Amino acid sequence: MLDNQYFKKYLTDRNIDLSQHIEIEKLCTLDINPKEFEHFAEIHRNEATVKWYHPRPFLNAETNEQAINANWIGYNEHNTTESNWGLDPIHNSTLKGMVGGKNFKMLGIDPEKSLLRLLEYRPGHCLPLHCDGFEGFKRLYGEGNATRFFVAISDWDWGHAFQVHDNMIANWKPGDTYIVPEGVFHASANFGIAPKYTLTITGVRS
Repeated sequence: MLDNQYFKKYLTDRNIDLSQHIEIEKLCTLDINPKEFEHFAEIHRNEATVKWYHPRPFLNAETNEQAINANWIGYNEHNTTESNWGLDPIHNSTLKGMVGGKNFKMLGIDPEKSLLRLLEYRPGHCLPLHCDGFEGFKRLYGEGNATRFFVAISDWDWGHAFQVHDNMIANWKPGDTYIVPEGVFHASANFGIAPKYTLTITGVRS
């Protein structure tokens, strides 16, 4: 029997109610070249940060409690492995150049004070239900009223899923961009047949 009582209590204690609608709409479509990002991932594969979803000492208590609850119900290294690029300053700078100044202007953020992460999920892997703590951004730029953008890189395909509270986002095209509001729970998965590439951009909007 699945013992999900602890995760349910965690959500209930924070008044997270899936029956209460939160409006999530597409913000814009950035002008990007998805093949450029996929090529970047391939040529820098040996330099990727490869991790799975579990508690880590540099994350805050809230984030780690979410990971503990996820691990308890079966999420592990066999179904949550992610490859990402962007924590390395050189990679982060390269990714910013690939996005381009025009797109940063469209988002209303300063590229010099932003953190980009190119994420790859292979078929059979996911990022379980969670809300963002912005730890990586805060380590670089300090506390701030940060905004997290989800940017589609690869075309939507079989089994590519992104849920933000009660919104199931699908049928995206490269460059389609959504704001993931701070404190709002979301999850992302690939139960399809092709890799899922997305980009997160975190920055302070002007």
